[in-house]
Amino acid sequence: MPPGTAPVRHRPRQTRRRRSVPTTPGPHLLRRRYAANTRIATSYRHGRVFLAGDAAHVHPAVGAPGLNLGLQDAANLGWKLAAQVYGWAPPGLLDSYHTERHPAAERVTMHTQAQLALMSPGPAITALRQVVTELLETPGVTGQITDLLAGSDVRYRMHAGAPHALTGRFAPDLALHVGTRATRLAELMRPGRPLLVDLTDGSHLADLSNAWRDRVDLVTARATTPSSADALLVRPDGYVAWALGPDGTDGLPEALATWFGRPQRPDSRTAAGGAPARQTS
Repeated sequence: MPPGTAPVRHRPRQTRRRRSVPTTPGPHLLRRRYAANTRIATSYRHGRVFLAGDAAHVHPAVGAPGLNLGLQDAANLGWKLAAQVYGWAPPGLLDSYHTERHPAAERVTMHTQAQLALMSPGPAITALRQVVTELLETPGVTGQITDLLAGSDVRYRMHAGAPHALTGRFAPDLALHVGTRATRLAELMRPGRPLLVDLTDGSHLADLSNAWRDRVDLVTARATTPSSADALLVRPDGYVAWALGPDGTDGLPEALATWFGRPQRPDSRTAAGGAPARQTS
């Protein structure tokens, strides 16, 4: 720079858009301009750092699916972190958080982008909205879309083979009788521990699960609403890890070991987390 020359300072260029009150007769439609910001983290885990909620995924707010998505992230990760802290987490349990929740975020970004497309102007989109409206008059389609928007259509892979229809899905809130007390499955899940619900009125499942009694609660009950399974092994996040059907009980010990670690010694009397093991009948 030549001596005596003042430096040139560049300032960011600012553009102001003039806004005014409409002068034509109403009613007027208020519109907001925004970009469809959709992003998903490549990985939900990096070493000891985990991403959940808006830190893991960003999507259009249309339909408000982010609440369910973020809550299920937290529920999925929370019990797995607790298992690691208390020392009974099986190998790969923390990595299953990304495996299970990343596809759920992909489904949310898919249907929120689809909703934005249906809100776009133009005769072609208007015709498409009419087609979608007619499809929604079909109960089966309505149920499928409802499950999609709520995030309840997610199914996790729990084990190899041909699982029960409920395995991997969010557990139905069964109406139950435990002894003389009427309750629901959601109430039994309040302690936030793995739960084996036995509807068989027998002792075989109790014997099979006894080695996991320090971390898995056993409840023997009677269903007062129809159930397609005679027993359910439910993870703390509410998803069914195993269900008893016509194939018998062969898969129960495998499911217990897969999600809740190695069996404990017979003399183990304290439940993981410092609480006594719970058995209700």
